[in-house]
Amino acid sequence: MELHPFLDGNVRPAPYWWYILPMTGETPSMRVGHSATFVPAVHANESDRVFVIGGANPSQIFNEVNVLDLKTKSWDTLEAPGFRGRYEHSAFCVDNLPGQLFVFGGATQSGSLNDVQKLDLATGAWTDVKVAGTSPSPRTHRSSVVIGAKVYFYSGGHSGQDPVGDRRVHCLDTVSMTWSTLAPQGESPKPRHGHIMVAIKNKIYLHGGMAGSTFYDDLYVLDLERCLWSCVKKKKTFPPARAAHEAILFGDEIIIFGGMNKAGALNDCYKLNTEKNTWTKLDYESPAPPNRLDFAMCLIKLKVPLHSCQTESDTPAELSKTSVQAKQILERELKPGSASSRDSLSDTSTADEPLYVLEADVTHGTQPSALVNDSDRGDSTTSYQETVEVSLVMINGGMDTEGEIFDDTLVLCLT
Repeated sequence: MELHPFLDGNVRPAPYWWYILPMTGETPSMRVGHSATFVPAVHANESDRVFVIGGANPSQIFNEVNVLDLKTKSWDTLEAPGFRGRYEHSAFCVDNLPGQLFVFGGATQSGSLNDVQKLDLATGAWTDVKVAGTSPSPRTHRSSVVIGAKVYFYSGGHSGQDPVGDRRVHCLDTVSMTWSTLAPQGESPKPRHGHIMVAIKNKIYLHGGMAGSTFYDDLYVLDLERCLWSCVKKKKTFPPARAAHEAILFGDEIIIFGGMNKAGALNDCYKLNTEKNTWTKLDYESPAPPNRLDFAMCLIKLKVPLHSCQTESDTPAELSKTSVQAKQILERELKPGSASSRDSLSDTSTADEPLYVLEADVTHGTQPSALVNDSDRGDSTTSYQETVEVSLVMINGGMDTEGEIFDDTLVLCLT
């Protein structure tokens, strides 16, 4: 069993460490094909939030919206009537329509969808969006890109392992609420689903995906100014073929994680330097999450102490002792049978037990230091008021290729 440290509020996370994000409230149940969208606060009295929408497991398709408040680290289920439950959909926000979150497409038990629905983040009400023009055919399509007021889609899933045969680029103009298509020059990517798309300025990057039993490892760039597709030549290092992975934009780099190919589910991470079009594999400093596909992922930002809080008891002898305690407590506290029990701490402690958290010793820095009893900190803890904003990749849920579905939430520190 691999142990991941808690991202304690008194600790600055270390780069390329995976952490458990400690949370209260009712977390989303195990699911796949859901979306996670980071919505930054607009006003000073608001919190940054993550909206987890839809998804499915063998028992049901979800029509709920789960909201994570990143300031209080608490989950809440939004009472949001009017949403048609779905999975493998796109979710996105646009700057010209603040306070609104859109979904497109996806699938239900009766087939694929091509509708657009809108969630009012203030009222929690869903409405159907009337869009003029010719809409894309029904499809699953988890990855869309937003450039200004326009949202772009390419290919997607038709039925089972087969993609739609459509090689057009579809564009949703959110000002006029009109569908249109582009006809770029150059060789367009073959039809596929389970691919990722990320936009940087006026370029759209498309990676991977699958069609039938074929998995792709190619990388395409659509230059919107030139209206031209180009395939990026592979160099020495590049990610293995995959589908059902996720990607985020971090500065001018694209970071991908997980997915699956013929060998099974994956848990590796690569970043693409878009200036040089070169890939680099990220080497984790902590244990990796379980291999997974069809999970939800987004980039979040947290304010953390500029300096880690340290205690006088953080000596090598104490760390060795508390590492043993960590294993004993985790074995006792993990919920048997839970999909997250392999990697996450249970939130069911008793009133007679002190709350322990795993801390990462980023000052001395190479491993999670110890289990620290909050009640034992006393006067030995030095408080720091100065904070710094860090960027983290957040993943939730998904499944492996053996059919185990997860309900965990982990974060990877990037800065």
